[in-house]
Amino acid sequence: MDWRFPALLIGAMVLSIVLSLWQHRCYMTVLNAMAKANAGKALKLVSGRSKGRLRGAVVVLLVDPRRREVVDARAMVGSTIFSRLRPAPELLGPLATVGDRANDKHVHRAVDAALGMLPGSTGNAPVTADAPARPARIRIPRMQGTPS
Repeated sequence: MDWRFPALLIGAMVLSIVLSLWQHRCYMTVLNAMAKANAGKALKLVSGRSKGRLRGAVVVLLVDPRRREVVDARAMVGSTIFSRLRPAPELLGPLATVGDRANDKHVHRAVDAALGMLPGSTGNAPVTADAPARPARIRIPRMQGTPS
């Protein structure tokens, strides 16, 4: 029995896990820096993602709901583990047209998903400044019965 193939397979899996954790750490570093730089302001930090067959996009938007505009935007577009959140100045500006300014279909879908996270939003509808803020609810599915 040859030991090289299982060793190579396990090595590739471990490398994949390490690189995924590295990408997640870089993502969280940028997210925390955005949140820390704008702490105390009445801004909302939302993110959305879009997955495709070969590539996808993740968008992080810092939105001022009173002025109804995006004040900071970052986008991660690509298909590899080396994709990073980079500034997306094309997404800055009025909230009503942010999806139209997206330069990629995956970014456009990710922007729609991010705007759907804003309190008082219903899909693609713009957020109003007087919309009541409700806390987001996360539903965790429960197992029915016991596994046999």
